[in-house]
Order: sequence, then structure tokens, then C-alpha cells
Amino acid sequence: MMINKPVNISIPVIWGDETFQKEEWGAINYIVGSNGTGKSILAEQLKANFSNGGFTARYLNAERLIGFEKKATSRYGGGGLERGFDISALADYKNRAEQSGLSSSAIIILKERLDIRIKIEALLSDMFNKTIRLVEEGGFLKPKIQNISSGEEYNMANSECHGLKELITLLTFIYSPDKNCLILDEPELHLHPQYQSFFLEEIRKLAGNPREDPTKKMFFIITHSPYFLDLKKIDELKDIIVCQLDKTPVFVRELEGDDEYILKKFIPRFNTHHKQFFFSPNPVFVEGYTDQQMLSTLLEKIGINLGASGSCIIDVGGKDELGVFYRLCKSLQINCRIIADLDAMFKGRLRRVVCEDPKSSAYIQSEGIGVSLSNEIGDLETQLNIVADFIIGVEIEDEEINHLKDILSSFDGDTIHRKRISMLLASNKIPAKIESILDDENIARINLVKGRVVQLYKAFESCNVFIIPKGEIEHYYTQTEIDYLSIKGKDTSFHTERDYLLSVDSSEDITTEYSELIGLVKKAVPIIEVEIKKHLKFVLIEWLQIVQRGVARNEISSLEDLKRNAKVNYKQYEQILDVSNLTIEANKSFSCTFAVKEILDPDATSITFTHETIAHSFNF
Repeated sequence: MMINKPVNISIPVIWGDETFQKEEWGAINYIVGSNGTGKSILAEQLKANFSNGGFTARYLNAERLIGFEKKATSRYGGGGLERGFDISALADYKNRAEQSGLSSSAIIILKERLDIRIKIEALLSDMFNKTIRLVEEGGFLKPKIQNISSGEEYNMANSECHGLKELITLLTFIYSPDKNCLILDEPELHLHPQYQSFFLEEIRKLAGNPREDPTKKMFFIITHSPYFLDLKKIDELKDIIVCQLDKTPVFVRELEGDDEYILKKFIPRFNTHHKQFFFSPNPVFVEGYTDQQMLSTLLEKIGINLGASGSCIIDVGGKDELGVFYRLCKSLQINCRIIADLDAMFKGRLRRVVCEDPKSSAYIQSEGIGVSLSNEIGDLETQLNIVADFIIGVEIEDEEINHLKDILSSFDGDTIHRKRISMLLASNKIPAKIESILDDENIARINLVKGRVVQLYKAFESCNVFIIPKGEIEHYYTQTEIDYLSIKGKDTSFHTERDYLLSVDSSEDITTEYSELIGLVKKAVPIIEVEIKKHLKFVLIEWLQIVQRGVARNEISSLEDLKRNAKVNYKQYEQILDVSNLTIEANKSFSCTFAVKEILDPDATSITFTHETIAHSFNF
């Protein structure tokens, strides 16, 4: 279902001169993006746009429970509805709540609408064994909750959990006929994942085109929760709006035929893990779950937190899927990365979409390699085929070479690309033996292949696609012997390797054993390393300059003076350092030794500074 409503939104403070334009909308629209990308500001603009032309909009912001806090905390506000709603001002409450995007007016709707209250009471009774009662006491309307089993009754505002307050108020608005377009900012707040799913199902029952059916509503859901991003059909991808830093929001306009076919098959297994890429500015896609688990575990063991860069590693199940997600991310302007097996360079959708990307052609041409990546891969395949056929025809008594010959001879038809891959792997694994059986012409040919393939890897990298040079991730395992030409028992070797990784405590050992794989991953994965030592250095420089001035001014003449001097403020600084020695000469030259607390620098050693130490050269 598509609903026509032309929208043109300008937010110069975020997008500059660009505008967001969209004409066709779904019954349920999703707005996603990282923090600070303007989702809430966009929501307010959508409310203004959908308040005419047959639409009446209501926006509920992420701070909608203001007034329903458990306690009145005076200076900080809160608990404003602890006494209830002043009955003489109910209309004012409703107007103010609507203007401010608050949900408190849901209680007034429940008072006015018996039909909605019955629905809410049925929900509370059957799902939570509770009931709601609206009580008028001393001129105030108070919502009260009762536990059915115990009979205990209490004030909803200050005694009920946030999750139930959210559910009661949100459901009231979606059941109410007053507004036919609801814009919900983070409806997942305080809700258990199962209740997020329940609430979304209630939305689905009511979603539709209110112009055609007055009982239906349009919904905009601003969310950080993959549980709320519930896609049932391929067309619903077009209803996702992705907000990004300093850019206008984007959405999928059209899907190409083959992409649509593959995604349609993928949608039924499109789980919360896969949906992370909508929320990540830098998702990393891999083919299978073993790749995802190995790389995630490896990064964790060496102390790299992917979340710091807004990244995550997502497995999609196949090479064709990698190509589809590459193109999907490109249309949404999501800066995705892909780590792919070597065979992706020789066959499949990923090869095609990278070859079609102008960045790969631009790299090939800038390096003077050729005209297009596709042509260069084709030439590489031809050279590898010639060398492979030559080796197949060689008669030699060598176990490794004969094993290679058997492998090369086993491929034809749809598997012929494996012949080229095996030849390429062998040329790197046993180069001396390969060259010993080749003639001069084929030695030159294989040397050309080795140099050219590195350039082709870089062409793929220009499109953020990183090819695994050894073929597959299993070739980097250290605990299982893997046949580089034919991997068997993948599942067993994966669990052996993963168990080993989890058992090793030393990040240095991991870094040494998996150096090649870590090098590849660090190149492919966006990494932000928190440099606490850099910031600690700035604080230490400020402190040592205070000590230098104190000694120069005769304000500090001993270690005891240093520790009690108000300007030095040792009581605060001893939270991060311990001074062990201070020696001051008659001419005010001095030497001070301290150590940084282990909690800030596990490798801390003693640091000495003097009256001559300058900030620019200080290091530790």
C-alpha cells in the first residue's frame, strides 16, 4: 500500500541547502539513524506536513512520560501528576500535552472514551493481571492500578513501572480515533522485547490509508530497536528512512530485478541481527556465521570495541546476498564494508556490482592497469587457466603437485572458477615447486598474475570490499590443519578455533598467532581506539607545570609541602598518580618522581620530571 502525500522538508541547521523530498509513503514508516542525525527534528516537521490534506497528526516525543515520574523532586521537576489531573483544566492538559509531544493526556482520553478504556482494561487484565480505575478525588482525576490477585490498589503515576505506563499511554493513542497519523519517537522505551513485538502487531492491525478508510491510521516509528523494524514484504524496504550526520535522509527508491528476487527470499530470515545495518553507519558484512563469530571474537580478544565506531559484523548467508546488501547500502548511502572469500572475485553478484561501481574503474584507470576491473579479472582468469592446464599435463613424482593436479582436473562447468582459485592459492602456498615445473613462458605468466592480483584486491578495496587472499577464513586458523585446496570439517574446526580463542587471556599471544588475519580485519573494519593515555598526558602536563611554578616561587620545599599545597591539589591528583620522591636543590632545581595509577595505565612505570621539563617534549 502506498499513500501519496508530497513532502518537502528543509532543516538548514542540519542539512544546509539540501531538502528532503518524498511523495509516496507506507502505512507504517520507519525512521532510523544514529544519535544526532536529526530524527526528532524531522519528526516535528513531518507532524506539520501531515496536519492537512486529510491527515491529522500527533507526535509523541521520547520524553513523553514527563509528569508521570515516580516522585516530585522539586528542583529538578518531575512527578507533576502525582496528585492527578485538575478536573477544571482537562482541556488545557490535552492541548499542552499535544503541543509538547507528551503522552499524559492519554489518561484524559481514557476518561472520555469508554470503548478505549475497555480495550486497555482487557489488555491489563489478560496480560498483566491488573486493572485500571480512574478516580476523582478532591477535584483531581487520578489513574489507579489494581493487582487483581491481591486486590492492592496504587497510584499509577508514582507506583507503576515505566514499561506499563508506556504501554497504556501508547495504546490509548493508537486506539483513539482523534488522530489518523501518529509519529512515535522511540516507542521501544522501557518495553520488554516481547511487548515491543506485541505493540507493533497492534499497530499493524490499525495501519492503512485513512483517506480511504477512516478506521485506519498512518504511522511513523522513530526507532533504535531492530524489534520494531519488522519487515514482512519486500516493498516495506521503501518505507525505511535512514538519517545520517550532515546529510538529508535517504530511502530505497527502486530495487533491481535480481536484487528484489534475492531479498524476497532473504526477508523471511531477516532477523534482528541482520537489521543492525539500518542502525549502523559502518556495518561490516561477511558471508557466514563462522566468519562473523571468528572476527567478532578476535577483535574482542585484542581489545577493539566495534561499537565505538558505530560498526557491527553481520553475516548474510552467501555471496549473492553480499552483493545485494552492498547495493542496498549504496542506495541508502550507508558506508558498508564487506569481507569476502577469494571466490567472490571470480564469480557471483558481488563481483558484478563491484565491477559496475565507478570507484573500481577509476582505480584501475588511475593506476594505469587497464580500462575496467571486469576486463582485468577476465584477463587474470585466462592466465590462470593457461598455467593450470600446463600443470595438469606435467608428469612428476611429487605428492603436493599431484594433489594439486587432481584438484585442478576436478573442476568444469559451473565450478570452473574453482580451478582458477586453486591455481592462485597454489602459486602462493608452494611457489618454489610451482616454478620448478613451469617453462619460462608460464613462469613469467604466473609472476604477472601474482603482481596483478594484488592490484585487483586494491581495486575491490576502493569499493570497501576486502578479499581474503588465502581463500577463506579457515586458512588463518592456528589450531587445525587445513588443506589449502580442499577444506573439510568446517564446523568442527570452527568450534576448535573459537574455543581456543576464548581460552587465551593474553592479547599479545592472540596478536602474534593471528597477525595476518588481524591485519586484514583492521584494514577492513572501521576502528576507533580510545586513547586514554593521550588525554591523561594533558592532565599530567598541567599538574607538573603547577609543581614547577610552586617550587620556583618557594611555595613547595619538600614532598610534604607538595601534598598539602592548595594549588597543587594533591588530594585530587592522587586519584590518578602517586608521588614517590621530590628532591629540591638550593638553586630551586628539582627532580620529582611519580607513577600513574595502574587502573589508568596497566603498564605504568616511574616517571621523573624536573624544573627543565617542557610540555612539548613530555611523554610517558
